[in-house]
Amino acid sequence: MADRVGELQAEILSKSDNPVRIVAVTKGFGVQAVIAANRAGVDDIGENYAQEMVAKKEMLANVNPDSKSRWHFIGNLQRNKVKKISSHVFLWQSVNSIPLGEEIIKRCKEPQLLIQVNMTGAKNQGGLPPSEAPAFVERLRGIDVNVLGLMTIGDHGDREATLKHFQNLRTMANSLDLLECSMGMSNDYDLAIEAGATILRLGTAIFGNRDED
Repeated sequence: MADRVGELQAEILSKSDNPVRIVAVTKGFGVQAVIAANRAGVDDIGENYAQEMVAKKEMLANVNPDSKSRWHFIGNLQRNKVKKISSHVFLWQSVNSIPLGEEIIKRCKEPQLLIQVNMTGAKNQGGLPPSEAPAFVERLRGIDVNVLGLMTIGDHGDREATLKHFQNLRTMANSLDLLECSMGMSNDYDLAIEAGATILRLGTAIFGNRDED
């Protein structure tokens, strides 16, 4: 795994004009995957489910209390789950509604947020429509929330369309004076790098398939 991370970092350095953070997505993997990621130099850990995040962080505290892992919540989140993970999350990557944003603000001191934007229009993807995202960012800024950037998911069946969506997200972030763009997963991270991503969310590219030994 360390070799995979090294290859990814080398690819990023050769192709990106800006710093890029790798978030190791450990959904479906045990706590040993978090430990392995840390040993390979990846301290940013992404989780899709609140219960799984809490369980892994508690186990990690027992087996590796010196871990410097920073936990990113990257999945669809219900408001009633915010309290459960409020003390665990370093970066909330998938904020997609005012009620959710307000709940996070209520439960966390100085939270860091990314706004999820549904660039593809796919009904099975979360996020605000692009037309609504700028007003949402400004509303959160109006109540002194630290919006760091935007997040999106590509079109898994169309690489050409995915690149365009990623480029449009980067343009939107620039227009809103936002630094971070979280886009790109294991099947399309190369397109995200080309479009100016600052955060990549990688699972299989780091750990291999979930059925590997």
